[in-house]
Amino acid sequence: MNLARERALLALSFVSQAVVFAASAAAARQGEPPSLIVIGVAASFVPYAGSLFFSRALTGVRSPCILAAAITSALGAIWLLAPPVLSDDLYRYTWEGRLWLEGFNPYDLPPDHPSLAPLRDEVWASINNKPLASVYPPLSQLLFATAAWLGGSAFSVKLLALGCLALTAAWMARVTGDFRAALALGANPLLSSESALNGHFDVLVGAAMLAVAWELSRHRYVQAGVAVSVAVGLKVVGLILLPLLWRRPRVLVGTALGSALLLAPLLVSRTPGDSASGATQFATRWQGNESVFALVDWLCRQALPNSTAGMAARVLVVAIFLALVSVLLYRRVAPARAIRILVWSVLLLSPQVHPWYLGWLLPLELAVGGRAALIWSVAVLSAYAPLDGWVENGVWEMPLWLQVSEYLLVAAALFFDLRRNSKAFR
Repeated sequence: MNLARERALLALSFVSQAVVFAASAAAARQGEPPSLIVIGVAASFVPYAGSLFFSRALTGVRSPCILAAAITSALGAIWLLAPPVLSDDLYRYTWEGRLWLEGFNPYDLPPDHPSLAPLRDEVWASINNKPLASVYPPLSQLLFATAAWLGGSAFSVKLLALGCLALTAAWMARVTGDFRAALALGANPLLSSESALNGHFDVLVGAAMLAVAWELSRHRYVQAGVAVSVAVGLKVVGLILLPLLWRRPRVLVGTALGSALLLAPLLVSRTPGDSASGATQFATRWQGNESVFALVDWLCRQALPNSTAGMAARVLVVAIFLALVSVLLYRRVAPARAIRILVWSVLLLSPQVHPWYLGWLLPLELAVGGRAALIWSVAVLSAYAPLDGWVENGVWEMPLWLQVSEYLLVAAALFFDLRRNSKAFR
């Protein structure tokens, strides 16, 4: 097949993906059930697969960073005017960003606090878990405040999240020298919809994790420590990267202190036993779309009372994870491979796996040629299956067969991925 034909088919793939996005966004604006939008996102993976295949026609293209950002932005822009029907998190982002500009602290004051009553509006009415204070670290809060400064609407949050995805794709093209991987990231239907439709910033956590792997592979420990702190400042999950700095004790201590300072607002504003602590409630109560944790939780409930089994299961999976970290450090596993294992392990052991959490995984996976995460980015859409019931009658019920099917597909993809040799950073 000649180059001109491949580029024509690539263009057709992009146009087809854009058409499916547009139809799904229109359905969201018309108030169609969330399941229809999820089906649209899933269907867009078909032309997306075509774009991945034919993107080889753009190998050696000039200005790959600009092109990656432009394609990411063009596809994501289709979602911007659609309501965030798959997640209401961005209303909390918008509210907390406004609080900072108004001089209030969302770590101290949950949305239903009486002192905030004069600020209540349609954004406040859409916030979930109003009795809980913020669970988001300071760098995420900075993004929320920036979105509030840009306009303080759902649109401004979505626009900023799309900009973060586009910049991540451009940066990935520049750092790795792999335009196809950057395109696979920016055009991914899950990441596009989670950023530009739902307003999530999790891809920045994945970018920070990729930066840590990149810097460690070049033995630049200080820069890696900075990237770890950025990851922690965005989401607490960034703490899993700290042990990888063990070869440089001073950098490890400095990064740990910096991370502790970033997380201090979460710990100081609310004590662990406080019922309004968002961090405590998330760590002890949230559960959904889990995989390995479901089995651990079931085993604990066979041996312990229900009142303690849930916490025992959480303690056990943390112990399993720490044991895995010890093995990786003992065997001196290469940084990129170690981080991939750690992120995969966190997601598989976690009691809660939201679709947007795949943003933590995809940048590094695509940079080293992993494919299992791409399969999961399709399969994880099944986590939205209970949304229709939740919207209609407030009941969240995930069909067990669907959850099992998701993780069987992911396990098969991961098995075949492990048999392949991943790319090394250049």
